[in-house]
Amino acid sequence: MVSRRNFFAIILMMFVVFFLCQFSQVMRSHVNQNNNDFYEDIVLPAHADEWSQDVVFSPDVTGEENIGVSAARNIIFIGSPDSEAAVTVKQWCKLIKAPLTFYDILPLYSTMDHSHDYMILIDGESLSTGCYMSTLNSYLRKGTTVVFLTLPPVQVIRNNEQLKNLLGITKIMAEEVTVQGIRIFEGAFVGGEAVYKAENDQEKEFQDLDLRMPWYVTAEGSKSYMVGLLDESKADRESFPRIMWRFSGGKTKVFAVNGDYLKSLAGLGMLDLILYESADFALYPVVNAQTSLFIDIPGMSDEQSDVMQELYYRDSNGVQRDIFFPGIVSVSERNQIVPTFLIRTRYDMDDDAALDTEHLDFYLEEIGSLSGEAGRSLRYTGTDDDLISKMVFDSEFYNDPSVEYNFRTAYVDSLSEAVDALRQSPESGLFDGIVSVAGPGDTDELFYYLNDDITFQSITQDATRYSYSRDLLARSLNTSVGYSSLMISMNNAFRPDNEDDEWENYFDLISSNISTYWHRFSLFEQTTLSESDYRIRKMLSLDYETYYQREDENVKITLFTDKAYDECWFLLRTHEQQVEGMTGGDWKLIEKDAYLIHMTGDRAEITLRDSDEVYTYENPF
Repeated sequence: MVSRRNFFAIILMMFVVFFLCQFSQVMRSHVNQNNNDFYEDIVLPAHADEWSQDVVFSPDVTGEENIGVSAARNIIFIGSPDSEAAVTVKQWCKLIKAPLTFYDILPLYSTMDHSHDYMILIDGESLSTGCYMSTLNSYLRKGTTVVFLTLPPVQVIRNNEQLKNLLGITKIMAEEVTVQGIRIFEGAFVGGEAVYKAENDQEKEFQDLDLRMPWYVTAEGSKSYMVGLLDESKADRESFPRIMWRFSGGKTKVFAVNGDYLKSLAGLGMLDLILYESADFALYPVVNAQTSLFIDIPGMSDEQSDVMQELYYRDSNGVQRDIFFPGIVSVSERNQIVPTFLIRTRYDMDDDAALDTEHLDFYLEEIGSLSGEAGRSLRYTGTDDDLISKMVFDSEFYNDPSVEYNFRTAYVDSLSEAVDALRQSPESGLFDGIVSVAGPGDTDELFYYLNDDITFQSITQDATRYSYSRDLLARSLNTSVGYSSLMISMNNAFRPDNEDDEWENYFDLISSNISTYWHRFSLFEQTTLSESDYRIRKMLSLDYETYYQREDENVKITLFTDKAYDECWFLLRTHEQQVEGMTGGDWKLIEKDAYLIHMTGDRAEITLRDSDEVYTYENPF
């Protein structure tokens, strides 16, 4: 028999448990229905706030006698401003906030402003050596860093002993050789060493790098960052073809890239590597955002139900709820992904399937429990439709009073179509509430403003397609901007063309790729697409100035920022030095000699100390 006291205790406990469950569910629903509302209370930088090299930021250092010297560099580009290498350099200078000047012919050193430090970038492929060799030595004698973004033709180098000596080339073994793979040495990129060499049939599918190159061997005073790999029974390691190297003599530092790497976004990381290797340290802004986009899920129309019934014995809604979505949740949780789900209303505009919003609240709650975000998928197909027609159709769903969620981001298959839609319907209200659009990018820029209020974010990786060139791009962007955007498209699973597209096989592929190839690059913070947008806007508007000085065994770095919007991030790379302390923010070691600097004001001081261990550079061969 239960006593009266115990009976009331049991009743009270049941009531408390019931109340807590109900309260947590209400709170969970409230958070998930409004998890983007914080954007109502912040100031979003717009296109008008974007950094311009014409506006000089000069922090007030009056009375600060011990602040040291400026670490700023002025970039000089020798070559055509319309060349492919120039496009990469323009993007890089915009990201690191460096002044850039173009010249057809290198100006005399005596005519330059000697209060600035310069870095000379030469597009050697598009120039004859006579354009710059006569004046280059005067810069080199002053310690100016010189970079050959591309090299002149092999015959030009072979016939010019002065140029060969400048580049540190001792032998030209062949005008072209096909290597077996490519090796990136430890310390070159953030992300560690890499070997891109196919050892089996599966890895042969990954090999999409250009393995043909001139075969240069460099002098002992050079440092190699990338080399081509040959059969060691036929060639010594010391004579493997150099792809990227530095040759030093006295104050002279000459860098060279053998190939077309600086003609794409993969060149951004190489330029930051050069910045790092030509100075005591490198400090430059990064986005600190890695997004994972699940496109076309959840869907709001019962399309493809016949196919789903045949394969999974459920209609489309049941397949999503019981099979697809739980799998995605498990991948996200296992890999600590913060997902952005791009909701599909109707994909096939010729289909007459009705929209079913019955399960929307359920999905929004589940997305919120993952700290994720819901956005709009503007992907479509149809006989007579375009993007504007798709958005008009979708607006009936998103403008329904029962849909309380703020959908701030969108996905498009075609960037040019999105630009056209914005231009054709600026007053239509179709893009109202949208702050950022993601999609397959172009080869010139990672992210930028589509108009004054909406940004574009390039998707940099596809979870179904790993290759060596994509791996190299991921390393480059980790090194350069701390940004990536991984796409997981559900369209093939909803419309399988073969067995590979069926969920079990498709899920195994994306789960394996995310857990292996892409997970190892998760050095920066996982964010939603709208959070990434906010950080990109802040980085694009940011300006900064860096000073440094040595104090006994330490180096003190003073960093000033302008238009940082309360917080921003920098990547600091050192040469065997450790961060001992920081004011004005905090820091995190992400790998050896690489620190993520989180700045929370407009001024920070970072103290570096020499490592207790003594390191010397050794030939990596």
